[in-house]
Amino acid sequence: MWENNHYRITLKEDSIHDYEKIMLTSGECGFLLPMVFISENGSETAYYKCSGFSAISTYSIERTDDALFILEKVLLILSHVAEYLISPARMTLTNETVFYSAEMSEIKIAYVPLCGDSISLRRNLIRFIAQIKADINDGHGAYLDKIARLIHYENYRIDDIIDRVGLLKRELYSKTSASS
Repeated sequence: MWENNHYRITLKEDSIHDYEKIMLTSGECGFLLPMVFISENGSETAYYKCSGFSAISTYSIERTDDALFILEKVLLILSHVAEYLISPARMTLTNETVFYSAEMSEIKIAYVPLCGDSISLRRNLIRFIAQIKADINDGHGAYLDKIARLIHYENYRIDDIIDRVGLLKRELYSKTSASS
């Protein structure tokens, strides 16, 4: 997927709907990396325009506040993509599909569709949280665990989860600034 500063995937033909392709190639949805599709021999290759962005797997996320920043931005993206005919539940969320630009302090997602039984926004978010929590070494990883439990056990909308992440960010800030 990610090699030599290029990001591409090979898909089964028709795994991305035509109306999704229109949005993804137009670049109108500024939350997602723009794509180009090339079809041949029953499969499609999607190439992503990710200039200035790197997959977050290339970064070491060691602080909880950085992880909460990334998570909040991803949730905000998920709350807006439906306006562009993209289903948040079909978006693969991993440290390989979420991209960051340090220069612009901006997050974008490379749209990789989930198919079949793997379509579950809850499972997808919980796995993503586990990935971004893996390198945290500041002793505050429990904040991410709270969000994962909230997603797993409660029936909150994305906007409500964003609000909870914001509350936890403020709580973490007040806790860490008081101890400084």
